[in-house]
Amino acid sequence: MRILLVTSWFEPDSGAASARFSQLAHHLASRGHQVTVLAPMPHHPQGRIAHGYRGTWTKVEMRGQVRVARVWLWASPSPRIRRRLLTQLSFMVGALLRGLSLPRPDLLLIESQPLPTGFAGMLLARWLRVSYVLSVSDLWPDHLLSIGAMRESHTLFRLARRVVNRLYRHARAIVTISPEWTRRIAERIRPTTELHTLYFMVDLQRLRPALCGGNFRRRHRLQDCQIVACIGTFATQYDFDILLQAARRLERRADLVFLLIGDGSQRSILRDTAANVRHISWLTAEDIPSAWTVADISCFALRKHELHQGALPARLFESLASGTPVVAACAGESARIIRESGGGIAVGPGDVAAFTDAIVQLLDNEEMRQRCGRDGRAWARDNVDVEVQCRRYEQLLLRAAGKEGAT
Repeated sequence: MRILLVTSWFEPDSGAASARFSQLAHHLASRGHQVTVLAPMPHHPQGRIAHGYRGTWTKVEMRGQVRVARVWLWASPSPRIRRRLLTQLSFMVGALLRGLSLPRPDLLLIESQPLPTGFAGMLLARWLRVSYVLSVSDLWPDHLLSIGAMRESHTLFRLARRVVNRLYRHARAIVTISPEWTRRIAERIRPTTELHTLYFMVDLQRLRPALCGGNFRRRHRLQDCQIVACIGTFATQYDFDILLQAARRLERRADLVFLLIGDGSQRSILRDTAANVRHISWLTAEDIPSAWTVADISCFALRKHELHQGALPARLFESLASGTPVVAACAGESARIIRESGGGIAVGPGDVAAFTDAIVQLLDNEEMRQRCGRDGRAWARDNVDVEVQCRRYEQLLLRAAGKEGAT
């Protein structure tokens, strides 16, 4: 196939979306497909265009066997919704103009978030007269309701919902990362569209329990510490208040460090933290496996909202894959997978006491930590291994393009 992938993030951007689509693009190219990626200049998560990509409107590069056509966007480090929307709209315009000059593909694969990117991809598909597959990692604009940024009665929300429903209905197939998202989309469009659920894919060779993290510990002065790690973006669906309250409750444990690795719209919460909280805002891709290795346990908390019942953070799958036991304050799909896998402990969202007790229980019970690590790794091997997931993705793309059985 000739595949055009439209996405807002692609390597060397960091983050779950960039990793997922970069891995998929390289896998498809290695299988003989001609893969072109239409993406903005690298800018995530710092909010500024990376060195080597500045001062130009467009740029074409080869990353392995994948051709990447990049366009300028207005990048900003600000978490304000208006500025983020301006960033997204600038890429939408650039993607539309640049996409029309690219060779006509057999199929488009479109990342539906943020909404302007999905809209640009849909328009390109119509102008090029090709089908598209939509990748859905979160429900928009519903997400804006969960953070109180908008009400369902708002005119802009209703307009955005209509655009999203149109995206869904005209897709040849939709791939979500959560069974709950699949169910909700089916309710909204009464589907004639094919719906699939594929979890986040993880490279189990890159993230594995046997890695040595000694250099990472020395570099960040973490020798002789027990580490509770929270690794990933500080996005709005996460409840960092619970994590920081748990850290304050455990300040008397002299050898314990809560290690927060990442950045995002909630970075301001770190202005007032407990003494046992350390923050690393940025790691290279090469350092991420070591960060998972040094963690005794990982943790995250999702806000208490109906929408988050379906949330499945990439950090959950990375924790299981790396053999790192996880403690999470969550409900719905995330809690189900933690319990199903045996990879850790899930408590109710907003329950600081239970969250803290679960952390202590795992820290003080080495046998339990090892069992959770083994069980979580085994579950990840069966459910999220990158090779298995990419093959599944390839087959549904072939079917959507009418080329099923071609490989």
